[in-house]
Amino acid sequence: MRKYISNAFKILSKVFVDGSYSNRALSDEKTDDMTTKLVYGVLEKNVQCEYILSQFVKSKPSKSAYVLLKIGTYALLNLSNVPEFAIVSETVEVAKTIPGVQTGFVNAVLKRVARREFTLPSEKDKNYLSVKYSLPDWFIRRLIKEYGKEKVVEMLDTPVSTYESVRINGNSSRNSVIAKLDEKGIPHRNADVDTLLVPADNKTVKDLFNDGSITFQSSSSIKAVYALDVDENSLVLDLCSAPGGKAVLLSEISPSSKITACDLHQHRLELIRKYALRMRADNIETTINDGEVFRPEWENKFDYVLLDAPCSCFGTFRKHPDVFLQRNESDITKIAKTQKAILDNAIRYCKKGGIVVYSTCTLFKGENDDVVNYALSKGGCALDALPETTGAKNGESALKLLPIDGGDGFFIARLKKL
Repeated sequence: MRKYISNAFKILSKVFVDGSYSNRALSDEKTDDMTTKLVYGVLEKNVQCEYILSQFVKSKPSKSAYVLLKIGTYALLNLSNVPEFAIVSETVEVAKTIPGVQTGFVNAVLKRVARREFTLPSEKDKNYLSVKYSLPDWFIRRLIKEYGKEKVVEMLDTPVSTYESVRINGNSSRNSVIAKLDEKGIPHRNADVDTLLVPADNKTVKDLFNDGSITFQSSSSIKAVYALDVDENSLVLDLCSAPGGKAVLLSEISPSSKITACDLHQHRLELIRKYALRMRADNIETTINDGEVFRPEWENKFDYVLLDAPCSCFGTFRKHPDVFLQRNESDITKIAKTQKAILDNAIRYCKKGGIVVYSTCTLFKGENDDVVNYALSKGGCALDALPETTGAKNGESALKLLPIDGGDGFFIARLKKL
């Protein structure tokens, strides 16, 4: 157990202390199932762990001690197959190897956690949902304000899927992919927009990915592409393209079109190029571009513009709980300013009568409806009905996808330039 706690401490220190993303921190270290469970468990239960520890610690200890206490607290409350005394003693042994961490303090606090000397909020308490679901109180309150308590509880009660969404590459076929999965006994099931849900950490699935038969792509991401409803022989601009999944799908849907895929950084353009090469998408051209800076040579040039805008990513909180360590409520307003600037340019780049699709992976209207309404208020564009392929009904021009069916929170709106 000591090895797992020590490894988890190294990784979580990068997240909590250095500000690294969890997936990046995990990739930097050799991991195993128990270490990964501890890392993601602490991130998912961070608010709850902090609430419990606040009852035993008058002021926050050193960052290193705090990270270690969170690991111990999570393990004590969630690892039923490991004796509690072993968790406490092994965490204390790890504490001995960390400069500045008082082992007696760690031992005393974790023993109190093991004895369940803490209390949790009752349903009458304002912070009940925050602690129960281990999410920031501001996040819960804002969700309830925009969606209502019943819908929010439904979201939070939905289990996180252990499967990943994949789509079949046009150079392969659904039947052949399913046959290979069935041959190896790999479980799979149908999902939205004709995708498959499969276990990601599987050799057969990885082989299918490496040979270009499938690619990992969420149904919400696919719907954003379908929302454009691209005709053949069109000029298409993907303004915030990396890592390139949407551009590649656009290439497959309309191989006679020319797709310009943009990003601000060269290393992210390389991701798009590698993605396009693996998926044999040869009608994609990449270019460095700052979405907030207007390019006169692109004005009224493109038939279709896709803006999957930079956002707070709060719609992905179920799969990426560390988003709350990178973002807070004030970021919503800041990011919306950037989104409005890029959407202004997206509309200017589109030809009259052309289509602009705006999408985000966040839940709040400040980055979604409000940004679209800002564009509408300036004139020059109007909402346009989404195609049926997106699952839209009754001429809907915008979709709000909630993390209820195992997917992420997502927003898609279709605009027509006047």
